[in-house]
Amino acid sequence: MTDTAAINPNFVYDEIDERVWREEIDPWLPETVFDFHGHVYLREHLPPRDPKARPTPSGPKVVDEYPHEAFAAVEETLWPGRKVKALIFGTVAPGIDYDAINAYAADAARKYGWEALYVPRIDDDAETLLAGVRGGGFLGFKPYWRFVTWKSQADVTLEDMVPPAMREAANEAGLIIMTHIPRLGRLADPVNTEGLRKLCADAPNAKIILAHFGRAYFPEAVGEGYSLGDIDNLYPELSMVQDWEVIEGVFRHFDRSKVLFGMDLPVAQEKGKCLGINGQRHFFTRKPHPWSIHAEPGVYDIRCTVMAYEMARAIRKAADRAALTESEVEGVFCRNAEAVVASVKEG
Repeated sequence: MTDTAAINPNFVYDEIDERVWREEIDPWLPETVFDFHGHVYLREHLPPRDPKARPTPSGPKVVDEYPHEAFAAVEETLWPGRKVKALIFGTVAPGIDYDAINAYAADAARKYGWEALYVPRIDDDAETLLAGVRGGGFLGFKPYWRFVTWKSQADVTLEDMVPPAMREAANEAGLIIMTHIPRLGRLADPVNTEGLRKLCADAPNAKIILAHFGRAYFPEAVGEGYSLGDIDNLYPELSMVQDWEVIEGVFRHFDRSKVLFGMDLPVAQEKGKCLGINGQRHFFTRKPHPWSIHAEPGVYDIRCTVMAYEMARAIRKAADRAALTESEVEGVFCRNAEAVVASVKEG
């Protein structure tokens, strides 16, 4: 087995993880796992550090770089005895080296037999976007709200994030657009649900992936999001969702053949859990982070497993409550993703 600790010293896999795997996940998990959401990138792809910048809790960040060797080693450790597939892309932040980050993801996908998405410049025209996708063998686009630099997160819309040229390119070639819902209200914000309907209507040949199920990590954040289950080209993806009630709702309101498993490495390798308390998201982690709630080291030992396993736990409970068949569970963890990939490639 790969020496994961040497490649990725930030990842710790201990007896708690082994027990959760052995007792709760291994007996139930299908033979193939398709992780539909993961990041690989090097420090050199990112803008220079600002020595005066202070850490902020704006979003989880576990490591400064996540080389493909680390990604592959963690997948191998998390899912022993399983065949693992993945959809990867670079990190998403203003000032990145777009060419380098996309080239690195394309090279990693070729090396490991993974699939990859293209991180687009927000002002590229459709022809340029299609050339980038085709040149690197990408399946589509991974836009992000932080590329909309002229607005605050509270004001960004999906129309800003996914401009007309990107919609045109994705629709023309039947590509994936993986959305990360902007705005503080997440999926519960009517501007977002209306924006998703318009995006899906503007690009009916595209596969619109609702990453993190619209960042609805707890029931209050769903709002009217379950009503989107009637959209033919919208695919809910469950990365970082660790609330079984939210996932049960997805299984009951969306076509189960469209639900996708993803993790969001490197964040998913962290020991902890995401919870909603009084309508607010909280990450509880064993290690201290600017974006999490934690005890000072040595004061209180928080007994955690990796967030990847918390996702699997939540899916299992939701699947049991919603009476998913064994075939439907296999679909969530692999076959649904394989069908999306095959459809894009055929197109």
